[in-house]
Amino acid sequence: MQERPVYLDLSKIRLPMSALISITHRLSGMYIFFVTLPLLLFVIDQSTSSKANYERLIMDMSSISLYSIFIFLSVSIFWYHILTGIRHLIMDFLHLGESLKGAHYSSIFTIIFWISSSLIFFGYIFV
Repeated sequence: MQERPVYLDLSKIRLPMSALISITHRLSGMYIFFVTLPLLLFVIDQSTSSKANYERLIMDMSSISLYSIFIFLSVSIFWYHILTGIRHLIMDFLHLGESLKGAHYSSIFTIIFWISSSLIFFGYIFV
């Protein structure tokens, strides 16, 4: 009989790509709830409180600053969460990509689509 390990060394466990997507989907959901949601509520409050605040927000968002990069990253993480959620729904309801190979390729496609669409959005906003 083989003894079970007393502790798990997470650096030695190699998870499949679909497992990493699933874990990061959950982590992005927590980030959205605790960071992105309050941030976007603050931005909406600032943009609707007065014309001067709206114009200042437009100026802050049109220039590359720490504030605009933080908002872009938060929106990008929200977009990642949406894409991985759609991937999970397709796997659950349509039973597409349930095999190990299909899950691997769909997770790679999701990451590539997320990165490329985020960079296109980032380029569109700041050009």
